[in-house]
Amino acid sequence: MLDALINQCIYSYSDEQLGGWEGTTRKMFQADPDFAMGTIFILGLECFGVNPEKTAGQRRKLIDFSKKSKNLTNLEIMHLKAANLLSTEDIYGAMVAFENILAQYPLDAYALHIAYFLALTTGHT
Repeated sequence: MLDALINQCIYSYSDEQLGGWEGTTRKMFQADPDFAMGTIFILGLECFGVNPEKTAGQRRKLIDFSKKSKNLTNLEIMHLKAANLLSTEDIYGAMVAFENILAQYPLDAYALHIAYFLALTTGHT
């Protein structure tokens, strides 16, 4: 389900067969309520590019998730670091973190999309 959600994010469409963004997210967490990559993806996007005062709850959830998470894979750890950088509005640092993900995992579509977007945003293309 994460791949379906990432595709909806990257290509800006709502897959009605899966119930759109919300339906896909719900199905993903019904299948695995403790899905680390799903949590990192959702919380990271909720904290990105919005007023920090309005997303204090999501930022706190991301920080708490970072502190309590154990046994994460290297990819999950790298995405968590990038999400935390996005949540603190360190755009350049997040871009570098996503580029580091791509150096080790070149087929990571989400990292590629966000790294490219952040490079355009910061003028590092």
